[in-house]
Amino acid sequence: MNTPWRRNLYILFSIQVLSTAGFSLVFPFLPLYVKEIGIATHGSVEFWSGLVFSSQAVTMMFASPIWGSVADRYGRKMMLVRATLGGAVLIGLMGFVQNAEQLVVLRTIQGLVTGVLAAGNALVAANTPKEHTGAALGLMQMGRWAGVAVGPVIGGIIGDAIGFRESFWITGAMLGLAGLCVIFWVREDF
Repeated sequence: MNTPWRRNLYILFSIQVLSTAGFSLVFPFLPLYVKEIGIATHGSVEFWSGLVFSSQAVTMMFASPIWGSVADRYGRKMMLVRATLGGAVLIGLMGFVQNAEQLVVLRTIQGLVTGVLAAGNALVAANTPKEHTGAALGLMQMGRWAGVAVGPVIGGIIGDAIGFRESFWITGAMLGLAGLCVIFWVREDF
């Protein structure tokens, strides 16, 4: 029987795969992109590549509890829309940067704005009957790792075939699609 919570779960699973594939799509070539766009100030490609990766994680670490509190107050679906559409815009803009410093700024803002995994998991946990919560969250983790498994492969192919900048635009489009799926298909009784 396809109950509303199951429908939500399968949609959120698909969004989890799509968004994590999108976020990880740039992993294989990010240091090469830093080398291609150059460094405006000083430092090595290795240093700036590390900063590009870490800046997003550091800001997300601090923003996550805040967004969690906002989700508890105003709803988890809204947080998922914010995370997917915010990520779509920011990652799309990364295809236009002119140097590594600009990329770090956008990745830093990305960490403040996104948080698809937490928002999706919170929505599933809140809307799934207690006796099915463990299996539902397990499926969400499967979606996360499926996306992380296929994203870099797709990113390597796209980066090689059409270019690094274009890969950011494709990622932005993937996250935009995920956001639209949330808006139109995900239900939350808040």
